[in-house]
Amino acid sequence: MSSSTRYSSLTGFLALSLLAHAIAAQAGDERIDSERPDRERAIWMVEYENDLFAGEDRFYTSGIRLSRIAEAREAPSWLESIAARFPGFDEHDVLPYRLSVGHNIYTPADIENPRFPPDDRPYAAWLYSQFSTGTLHSHGADRVRVGLGIVGPAALGRQVQKYAHELIDSPIPLGWDTQLRNEPTLQVGYDRIRRFLDRAEPEQFGFDLSWLAGITAGNAHSHATLGGFARIGHNLPDDYGPPRITPAASGSSYFRAEGAQDSSFYFFIGAEGRQVFRDMFLQGNSFGGVSGVSIERQVGEYFAGAVYTRGVFRLAYSHVWRTREFIGQVDDQSYGALSFSLWW
Repeated sequence: MSSSTRYSSLTGFLALSLLAHAIAAQAGDERIDSERPDRERAIWMVEYENDLFAGEDRFYTSGIRLSRIAEAREAPSWLESIAARFPGFDEHDVLPYRLSVGHNIYTPADIENPRFPPDDRPYAAWLYSQFSTGTLHSHGADRVRVGLGIVGPAALGRQVQKYAHELIDSPIPLGWDTQLRNEPTLQVGYDRIRRFLDRAEPEQFGFDLSWLAGITAGNAHSHATLGGFARIGHNLPDDYGPPRITPAASGSSYFRAEGAQDSSFYFFIGAEGRQVFRDMFLQGNSFGGVSGVSIERQVGEYFAGAVYTRGVFRLAYSHVWRTREFIGQVDDQSYGALSFSLWW
């Protein structure tokens, strides 16, 4: 690992740790107002994924997403009409509704080469919004996602990455002139999680096992997913692991706020396999524009991490090890995923 990469990893981790400390301090003083209507309260969540946690700077190199998750009995009618076409939405304990805005950056392995790498993935950035609704109950969760976005120079990937690298004194990427051209994106997806073994009790140590499956269709990503994970910890909350950014199958962004002094924590480990049909960020623009590389149709990943919840605050970290995504990829990839959530 180069000195600049070590420095960037340390700087990023320190900044995120300080942010977590500030949020936790505020959350510790928060009180749950049981008489306040659910529609007036929401979860605000920030997710940050970056390969700096693995000492790398390549491939899927950065992802950030801001979300607002409200607890509602009815989602917007247009989204509910889409969700009604999928199984699992007839009964539920809560019906979270989420609005997200995100930004992803993808680069080849050598960002200091100004020429287009013919055997590596192209430069790309994705700016998108996503709407989702789903059920959450004691034995599982279902979620429907609809997203709109833009890929290309309009997504401002060059500016964002250049500024971030200047800020941490890291090598400046030189190949953004070869990035994917502007193209709007439309995504629709459905996820299902089911808990099939539950050995958890309130205020005690316990564990559980769950399986997950999903399908995503769109011009940015099209794939099917199947996997599973295990949790072990104290006072296990009724959730399904931490959230993750597409194309990974995400856990539950919703969690129930408890008393200010109530806390829980758990460790998790899991695996996921994807059958990939389309990945614009590897294959290039859909019509004309920039061509990419040949994709691996089967992609797998392992993930592990920890989640801590106290009152209205949740902090989660996942580390991901992903197999090669395209023909000729020099190595597998790993990266870290950090999220902060706060009822407000």
